[in-house]
Amino acid sequence: MPWILLLLAALFTAPLSAAALPGVPTAAPQQSASNEPDLEKKKAAYAALADVLDNDAARQELIDQLRTAAATPPPASAPTLTPPKEEEQPTVLENVTHISREYGERFSSRFSQLWRNITGAPHKPFHADTFRHAASTFLLLAALVFAFWWLVRLAALPLYRKMGQWGRHKNHDRSNWLQLPATIAGAFIFDLILLALTLFVGQLLSDRLNGGNRTIAFPASLFLNAFALIEFFKAILRLIFCPRVADLRPFNLSDDGAKYWNLRLSALSSLIGYGLIVAVPIISNQVNVQVGALANVAIMLCITLWALYLIFHNKHVITEGLIHLADRSLAFFSLFIRAFALVWHWLACAYFIVLFFFSLFDPGNSLKFMMGATVRSLAIVGAAALISGILSRWIAKTITLSPQTQRSYPELQKRLNGWISVALKVARILVVAVAIMLLLSAWGLFDFWNWMHNGAGQKAVDVMIRIALILFFSAIGWTLLASLIENRLASDIHGRPLPGARARTLLTLFRNALA
Repeated sequence: MPWILLLLAALFTAPLSAAALPGVPTAAPQQSASNEPDLEKKKAAYAALADVLDNDAARQELIDQLRTAAATPPPASAPTLTPPKEEEQPTVLENVTHISREYGERFSSRFSQLWRNITGAPHKPFHADTFRHAASTFLLLAALVFAFWWLVRLAALPLYRKMGQWGRHKNHDRSNWLQLPATIAGAFIFDLILLALTLFVGQLLSDRLNGGNRTIAFPASLFLNAFALIEFFKAILRLIFCPRVADLRPFNLSDDGAKYWNLRLSALSSLIGYGLIVAVPIISNQVNVQVGALANVAIMLCITLWALYLIFHNKHVITEGLIHLADRSLAFFSLFIRAFALVWHWLACAYFIVLFFFSLFDPGNSLKFMMGATVRSLAIVGAAALISGILSRWIAKTITLSPQTQRSYPELQKRLNGWISVALKVARILVVAVAIMLLLSAWGLFDFWNWMHNGAGQKAVDVMIRIALILFFSAIGWTLLASLIENRLASDIHGRPLPGARARTLLTLFRNALA
């Protein structure tokens, strides 16, 4: 019966192959004509089908075969293996190009916005009487606040001198090295307390003078905010240079040099702060935005040029001073001071140039960002220097065991001092590495806390902790075993007999294998 199926297939597919589905391209007529069976074959197939249908047994067998063929599932097609899609990783050059394009577009859009502010901002009506009244009240408030600030600092000057003399007197004894840094920090905190008192008095005076007038209260609030920010930065400058009390000066600077830099850096910070936070907003609010934008550009351009002049005019003197400081410092600090002496002027130029461009686009927020990043950087550097200095002093010290312990364990003291020195040096290197990452994070160049909470930072910390634990327990085990072997090899004061020659040889070999 299989030949019957072949006949049926030929019979049913012949008309289908001649039909053309719409939208499906058909083959050439010559090819379809050659595949189609001729008339004699069709007649033979029809006759065979009629014979099969006429016979009951053959018809039933044909029906069974058709049902079996219909119930048989088609053979499973072999699964196609598709390789995973590979994500294209951008190259370093593509990343640099993308970042440059992104920041270039932002930069150009900011300049366009600045140009629109200068040329197309709406003019505001100028009320001369209101402006004169607000200006007179503002100047009176500023004069009173500055006078109070000058008086309280003048009254506290004898206290600062007493604190400096006490700290220097205690510092002569090398065992009391912590008293002088504590005194300097205490003077800085007391300076901040006086600043908070002045701000409180200034707020009371502002509320008294403005009388609920918002036109007068606006410049007064700007002035007090600027005063707090600028005087806080000046307090940091006084902490570094301390021009009036040399005993509280943390660095070895001459009185003339300290006064020179404190005066000029204080003047720069005053011009930047009061110019951007007070003058520019008042001009923009009372006159118009165009004049405020032009005043902002003029103020920052003058300040930037003056700062660059100071940097390059004093480059040689500061570099020599840093090199002399490196010569007097410990070897660990000397390396960083010498490296800083080579690049300090470029860092200072970059600082003021970045401040100039930031202030063109967002004067108030840019100054707060730069001031905050500067304060955080100084705090990070100061804390890292303090911790590294403490570790360096500990490295220079040694542990001294009792004479009896040294006789029983001859090399134990040397091993302990060696391990402790290595551990402290590694800790000092980690302090420097963390300080560098925190400095980059303070300026927005690296997100330290995000890195610590992500996979890369957690893995790095986990690996370092594992390595430290392995080395710690290995050092303890090696020190204990080596000391026990040496104790076994050494004779004590009670006349304990030495082990035999073979035992001494084996113990010595075992000790050398441990080493």
